[in-house]
Amino acid sequence: MRILVPILFCVFTSQCLGQIACPWQPDSDEDFFISVTDVLAVLSVFGQADLDEDGLWDNADLCTDITACNYTANPSLPCAYLDASGICGGNGEIPELLIGSWIFSQEAGALEIGPTPGSNMWYSSVPFGLQNAQYDDIYSFSDNGTLIADYNGTIIDAFSNYSEQSYDCTSIEIDFNFGEEPDAPVTFELLPESTSCSCPFIGTNDAGLIFTITNITATTLELQAQGDNSNCETTEAYFTFTFVRMTEDTNDGTGYPAPESYPGMDLVWSDEFNGTAVDTQNWTYDLGNNGWGNNEWQNYTNSTANSSVANGHLTITARENGSNYTSARLKTQGLQDFQFGRIDIRAKLPEGQGIWPALWMLGINITNGGWPQCGEIDIMEMVGHEASTVHGTAHWGSEWSSHQYSGSSITLPNGEHFSETFHLFSVDWQPNSITWYMDNQEYYSISPNQMNGQPYPFNAPFFFIMNIAVGGDWPGYPDASTTFPQEMIVDCVRVFQ
Repeated sequence: MRILVPILFCVFTSQCLGQIACPWQPDSDEDFFISVTDVLAVLSVFGQADLDEDGLWDNADLCTDITACNYTANPSLPCAYLDASGICGGNGEIPELLIGSWIFSQEAGALEIGPTPGSNMWYSSVPFGLQNAQYDDIYSFSDNGTLIADYNGTIIDAFSNYSEQSYDCTSIEIDFNFGEEPDAPVTFELLPESTSCSCPFIGTNDAGLIFTITNITATTLELQAQGDNSNCETTEAYFTFTFVRMTEDTNDGTGYPAPESYPGMDLVWSDEFNGTAVDTQNWTYDLGNNGWGNNEWQNYTNSTANSSVANGHLTITARENGSNYTSARLKTQGLQDFQFGRIDIRAKLPEGQGIWPALWMLGINITNGGWPQCGEIDIMEMVGHEASTVHGTAHWGSEWSSHQYSGSSITLPNGEHFSETFHLFSVDWQPNSITWYMDNQEYYSISPNQMNGQPYPFNAPFFFIMNIAVGGDWPGYPDASTTFPQEMIVDCVRVFQ
């Protein structure tokens, strides 16, 4: 018996079941008696051996079957083992549900501050109320006890009047404390001495070093921390943070996520581009190479070489063939039109001299009254030689001779390019007002009192257009620095009302 036991343990656990290596500890040390629970544990009927024979598989039993409890690999399976704090897969080093990447929730109360733990007396964020430099932070916990904090180059600095500041700290060592009592909350401490950050943080940089996990599920993480000052000395302020798990569906691993809901609004239409071809119930094409009123060079086609759908994205591609350029211009004209709402388009943009991507709208009465009488809402335009800046603009006028326009622009910090990650381009379009956003940052608005005596056309139905132009009066024309092909990748188009 003393010979067979180690062999069975090695074969069934280390090679077959993927259990964590640990010394063999039979329930009866005196004679190495093999109990029924030991045999069942070796065969993986239970998630781990009941080493102390108390009838429970708890933190006193050290051999956890990570296959039976691996959330990442088996998110739909019930948990076979809970640690002392009731968290799935705890192995004494890090709660397994914590492993993965987290971003700030966009719900109300994602950041709360008060004079006592859990209080929001001093501050509670409204929906989408944080700044982009907070929403694009990604906190990734690994199973080796390391935290990677990707601040995307900037943070909101509580010690510099809450301004946006450069910040390049990333890898942070953490130390977990699982507590002695079964219902004790899990806490962890950020360790400044093990990182290049003199005062590392999660959420906000005045939130201290010790965090308590007050709630964790498959999708949501809530942390509480006592505040500190710029020297990491504790203050009498307490923070509560709510994060959501970052998945491929919410973030594609990169960029700013597209909200699935807004308070008081319903999603009335969207295209998530989940098929294998452009949905002809939503989109049709403008075709040809007639310059499009701007002396553009491209020939718009409906070829899959210029517009395609795969992996949850629409890709519009501008190509060069000698001195000829092809691209695509998709529109919902005659298929889908809308009057008012919050409109979100999540996209990654092309760049380069003479490249001109646009996400925009025209009034449906263009077929009767023409342009600019129909009105034009440019949700996003970019000239490719300015790869860090996008523009939002409105055009109007009763006829060509009275054409007017007004708009503004917004620029990414630290030389970032819109080609690098996905961003969210939006308008909040209401009766007698339009407000432009990039990653939920407002940067322009317009109303009827800005029409300079011309009719206000923006209270009527409009349809969508998405395209990449090559050359034209505004961006200029491609030169030796311009590379092809260039792609605009659209993740989704959503309309909330």
